Amino acid sequence: MNSKLQTRHFTTLALAVSLVLGGCAIPQPPDQAELQKRALGQVEMPAGWKQAKTAGEFDREALGFTLPAELQQLIRDAQANNPDLQLAATRVEQAHSATKAAGAALLPTLGIGAQAGDSAVPSSTLALNGLALVANWELDVWGKNRSAQAASNERAISAELDALYARQSIAAAVVKAWLAAVEARGQIALAQAMVGLADRQLGLVQVGKRVGRNAQQDVVMAQIALRNYRAQLIQSQQALNAAQRALDILVGRYPAADAEVASRLPVLNQPIPAGLPSALAERRPDLRAAEARFRAAFYDVEVAKKAKLPSISLMAGFGVVDNNLLVLQEDLSNPLWGGTARVLAPLFMGGALDAQVEVKTAKQQEATIAYAKAMLNALNEIEGGLYADQKLEERQTLLQAVVADQQQLVDLQRVQLKVGKSDQYQLNQQQLALATSRMNLLRVENERLIQRVNLHLSLGGVYRL
Repeated sequence: MNSKLQTRHFTTLALAVSLVLGGCAIPQPPDQAELQKRALGQVEMPAGWKQAKTAGEFDREALGFTLPAELQQLIRDAQANNPDLQLAATRVEQAHSATKAAGAALLPTLGIGAQAGDSAVPSSTLALNGLALVANWELDVWGKNRSAQAASNERAISAELDALYARQSIAAAVVKAWLAAVEARGQIALAQAMVGLADRQLGLVQVGKRVGRNAQQDVVMAQIALRNYRAQLIQSQQALNAAQRALDILVGRYPAADAEVASRLPVLNQPIPAGLPSALAERRPDLRAAEARFRAAFYDVEVAKKAKLPSISLMAGFGVVDNNLLVLQEDLSNPLWGGTARVLAPLFMGGALDAQVEVKTAKQQEATIAYAKAMLNALNEIEGGLYADQKLEERQTLLQAVVADQQQLVDLQRVQLKVGKSDQYQLNQQQLALATSRMNLLRVENERLIQRVNLHLSLGGVYRL
C-alpha cells in the first residue's frame, strides 16, 4: 500500500473516530418537578392532605388490619396465576426486547456474502465468484439512535411499573373479594336467624287469630315479613356465591364458589398515615409509569427532529474474488478490501419529516395531559378515601351504639316477659330489630375495611407476604 493511500485511510478513520467521540449529547427530559409544573401548573399542591386526621409518613405496608394466613395464600396464588398479571409480564418482556432492538442500531452490522456463476463474457459481473465480509456502521453523530434507545428504555420502565401496579391492584381485589365473602357469610347467619324469628312470629299470630286476638290482616303482614326475610337470605347467599367466584377468577382457577373464608371480619387496629401529597408521585407505580411514558414521548420528538439531519455511515469489506469459484485459491492470495464513508442529507421529503415532528410533539402533549389526569385522579381518590374513612368510622360508632341499645332493649324485654308484663311476640320483634341493626353494622364495618384497602392502594401501598 503506498503512503498516499495509507494517509487517506488514516484520515478517514480519524474523522470517523472524531465524529463518534464528539457526537452530540442527547437532550434530557424535564424532571418530575418540571413535569408537574407543566401538567398541573394551575393546581396548588397543599402541604398536607385536606381530609387527613393523622400526620406522619405513609408506611406502604400499613393496611390497618391483619391479613389472615389463608388470605395471604390467596394473594400469592393470584400473583402467580392471574391472567391479567401474566399479560402484564408479557408486555414487560416485549418492552425489553424492543429496547434491545433499539440499542442494536448503535452497533456496527456485519454480514457475509457469496456469489457463484458463469458467463460467456469474462468481464461480466456474472462471471465473478467469491466470498466477502462486509461491515456497516451508521454513526450516531446527532444522537438519533441514542434517543430512540432512551425512548424504548422509558417504555420498558413504564411497562414494569404498570405490571407492579397491576400486582398491587390484584392483591387489593383479592382482599376486597375475600372481605365481601366474609360479610356475606355473616349476613347469611343473621338472615337465617331472622327467618327463624319471623317464622315463629307467624305461628304466634296464627294462634292469636284462632283465639280471636289477631285478625287476618295481622297474619298476612306476618307472612309478608317472613317472605321478605327469606328473600334477604337468598340475596345474601347470592352475594357469597358471587364473592367466592370472584376469588376463584382472581387466583386463576375454576369458579366453583367453594373458597373457604373466615367467619368474622378482621378488626381495624390502627389509623393509616397518609404521608405528604408531594411524595405521592414517587410512591404510586401508575404515576411513575405515566411519567416514564412522558419521557419516552420526549425522546420520540428528538428522534423525529434528528431524522431531518444528515446521516453518516461507514462501510468496509474484505473478500476474495475469482472468475471461477472452483479454482479459487485456497491460500487466499487474491484478497480484495475496501472502505467508504457516506453522507446522506434529506433535501425534499414532501413534508414527511416535518409532519413526523408535529405528530411526535402532539404525542408528547398527550402524554403530559395523561400524566395530569392520572395525578388528579390519584389526588381525588386519596382525598375522597380519607373523607370516607372518617365518615364510615363515625357511622360505625353510631351503629355500634344502636346495637348496644337494641341489645339492652332485648334484655329488658326478657325481664318483662319473666314478670308477665310482656309476651314472646314482643321479644321476637325486639330480636328482629337487633338482628337488623347487626346487619347494618356488619355492612358498614365491611365498607370501612374495603375503603381502607382502596385508600392503601391509592396511597401507593404494597402487600408484602
